[in-house]
Amino acid sequence: MSSMKKGLKTLYGSKVGKILPVLIIAGLVASASASVFVVYYGAATGSAQSNDVILAVGSDSSACTTVYPCGTTTLSSTNDVATVTLSFGKSAAGTPQPQTYYTDLLEVKNPSANAHSITSVQVGTILNNAVLGSVSVYYCPTTDPTSLAAIATDCPHSLTFTTTTGGTLSGTFPEALAATTGIGYFVISGFASSTATVGNTVTFQIQVQWK
Repeated sequence: MSSMKKGLKTLYGSKVGKILPVLIIAGLVASASASVFVVYYGAATGSAQSNDVILAVGSDSSACTTVYPCGTTTLSSTNDVATVTLSFGKSAAGTPQPQTYYTDLLEVKNPSANAHSITSVQVGTILNNAVLGSVSVYYCPTTDPTSLAAIATDCPHSLTFTTTTGGTLSGTFPEALAATTGIGYFVISGFASSTATVGNTVTFQIQVQWK
């Protein structure tokens, strides 16, 4: 034991002994902080494509130049947002005013070979509240209804608004949209406010979410 102590004392008194603690600490720091990273690189390509699901103008849409009441649907260039403009019949008496129904003003289609689902429908950007008495938007997943009774049974999603505040259609989503031939229909109905004047219109946007 005494010879070991004597040897250590001799080591610590030498030049090597004086720098040995520094070397040991440096080695510990290096081993504690050292890390090895392996990075693999891959190539990815992004491209813009047409959407599988699109909005389409329905058969009830018209230019609103000679026949009233009428409704006009215009689409964004990418067919994912529809702007609907409505004119209403005006009555000299009666509150509410006469209500007009458009059973095929807007459609959503899936011309692709892939099955999809509609997950939500929103209404917003409502303009010209002066003419607005009430507007209702219905989504009918498979059928273009031809009567009030058919709307009640075939269109389980709806939203009614009387101000410029929009919202999301009610009901349980998602709704299936079959590949190639899948079509959903929008029924839109409404009546003018009692203060509306001839030439007034109301405009709003419909947007569909899908997966």
